[in-house]
Amino acid sequence: MALPLPLPPMSYLPPLGQEGEEALGRRVAVPFRGEVQVGVVVGEGGRPSLNLRHAIAYLDPAPYLRPEEILFLEEAARYLFAPLGQVLADFLPPFPPLRHRVRLYPGADPKVLPPGLGALVDWREARGFDPKLLDLLREAGMLEEELAFREARGVLVPLKPAHPDPQLDRVLQVLRELGFAESQAALARAAGVGVGRVRRLVQEGYIGTASPEEAAPPPADGVDVAPLHLPERPERVNGGRFLERVRVLKGLLGEGDHLVLFPEVSLLERFLAHFPGATPYHGGLSGPVRERFFRRPRGVVFATYGGLLLPFTPRSLVVVEEGSESYKLPSGSRAFVPPLAELRARLLGVPLTYLSLVPAVEVLERKGFALPVPKPRLLLLDLRRERGFPVTGRALALLRQVEERGRQAVVLSARKGYSALLLCQDCGFRPMCPDCALPLRYHREGKGALVCHQCGHREDPPLLCPRCGSPLLAPKGPGVDWIREALAERLSLPVYRYAGDGKDDLTPLLEGRPGVVVGTTALLRGPRLPDLALVLLPLADGFLLESDFRAAERYHRLLWALTELRPGRRPLLVLQTFTPEHPVHRALEAGEVEAYLWQEKALREALNYPPRVRMVKLEVRHRKEERAREKAFALLEALRAEAEEGEVLGPAPAPVPRVKGHYVFHLLLRGSTERLARLLGLLDRRQFRLDPDPFHFVGLLED
Repeated sequence: MALPLPLPPMSYLPPLGQEGEEALGRRVAVPFRGEVQVGVVVGEGGRPSLNLRHAIAYLDPAPYLRPEEILFLEEAARYLFAPLGQVLADFLPPFPPLRHRVRLYPGADPKVLPPGLGALVDWREARGFDPKLLDLLREAGMLEEELAFREARGVLVPLKPAHPDPQLDRVLQVLRELGFAESQAALARAAGVGVGRVRRLVQEGYIGTASPEEAAPPPADGVDVAPLHLPERPERVNGGRFLERVRVLKGLLGEGDHLVLFPEVSLLERFLAHFPGATPYHGGLSGPVRERFFRRPRGVVFATYGGLLLPFTPRSLVVVEEGSESYKLPSGSRAFVPPLAELRARLLGVPLTYLSLVPAVEVLERKGFALPVPKPRLLLLDLRRERGFPVTGRALALLRQVEERGRQAVVLSARKGYSALLLCQDCGFRPMCPDCALPLRYHREGKGALVCHQCGHREDPPLLCPRCGSPLLAPKGPGVDWIREALAERLSLPVYRYAGDGKDDLTPLLEGRPGVVVGTTALLRGPRLPDLALVLLPLADGFLLESDFRAAERYHRLLWALTELRPGRRPLLVLQTFTPEHPVHRALEAGEVEAYLWQEKALREALNYPPRVRMVKLEVRHRKEERAREKAFALLEALRAEAEEGEVLGPAPAPVPRVKGHYVFHLLLRGSTERLARLLGLLDRRQFRLDPDPFHFVGLLED
């Protein structure tokens, strides 16, 4: 059986009295390290052993996972070089809480028990008793147990459309937007009020309860579009406008069960508005809703990565925006989902189609269908020649045209906060993070602060240079707040802020009023502005110059996504850049979605980089630099006898060599899945952290 933990499957004997029952795919409670854990049976057979313990109880009357899902888990674990239990934990919905009752077997003498266990002559809730003592009784054969999943509690749902009291009505409208809330406290937090107001709405009959499967978020208002049927089903569809891709998806789905994967909930909900019959399945839904749907999946399912394990066989599988880095799991197995979707489709024997505006380099060679793409409206401003900072004179003139015409604009920054650093104009000193090899970012709000965006270290900015005593400490590298401040001084339009660490209310803009939004790429997941005329990147190179061989492809995808920020029409895209001649810019000028990607693919093949081969990253860290280096070179030495030329890159310090007090070294392995498995088999997995198909090389791999 497999526990949802980073462990391989383990062997147990069947629960006492239930020997011979069908076990494969059922959830079962087992004793594990002194406690009770829930896992899934992934295999049967083998020779009984006196060292094996009995499982406690089956928790499902029928299999929870089919053999098809178990096979997928096993193949995915091989592909990701991860324990099967870790893959199970990544893709399963959370288990419901257990109802666990215990008592002594009738006839057992409570006098021989340790103090405090005498109450076990009658049934008692296991909670409150020492789990290790219970496990001793279990192993001695003296404990009788009853286990079952607790029934899901009802959730709060709105019963009436409005309340005459404005303050209570605001809470009711929050619930209507959410669709449901798991508790009064959860609704109070979402509405920013005390629980008393929620309780009053319940008492007055404006809010009631419903079972989790009956409570679903209301579908968003969308445009009804007719399906676009293609002559034959392609392996990928690219280009077009957003609604054209919606029409293609409608044509691909047709009748029956289908699974559509999305990288983010925001994009899922945007598509869902045009598919009222589809069922959403993602981490934003409550645990009971996901659990109940997982047990009976059907119809057209719009899901994030967890949908890959749903126990049903759809007629087809569609992966939307397969190149999005949001498909990369940040922890656990650190899987990149699209290759696993391909694995799942192949094992089920169903067709797979990639659907995106910009294809990923990895799928370029697949048989495709290209929708015509309107040529972007693009203006490149060469920062080597233009005047003005952080917004050049020509860009400011365009923003003033937006102002004069009462339109809307978006200004996109690669940095949060006020500036990338503080710099002494006399000696070049810049405050650095004491735990990371990075300059501290300057935040100007309040009294000001210097913040490390990797580890969270904060300190007050110095009044004078600590090195030379100069008062000329100046911010460098404008961020969101600097740009917003500069525009607020030069424009009479309202200027809003929209970033991951704080979002202004954009309701006036959504109602069509003029204004400017300054933000980060969080804007791509935000609401669409109805009268957007201009999108400006004051330092476009900030999105391009990253320590990642996929940075240019990511930048290419970002620019094309920006052309779709306004539904129906394309805003003017203005890029302030030191590299106007970059191939990404040239491809955008020509209106070619794929041309640059073919160049990028050829370059990677010449360098023997993905997708020609697979790559995995080994991360070694230690608080002492010499120990981290020793551990990294020990890995290289272990690989030396088996590795062929070009299969191992490094070891070398990470692009940011010190993060959160740890010195970080990387080794990169290249080859086929089978070859990488062979190389990794030579190593002690406790000495490094593994990142298959890496997307980022800055920061630490987290557990």
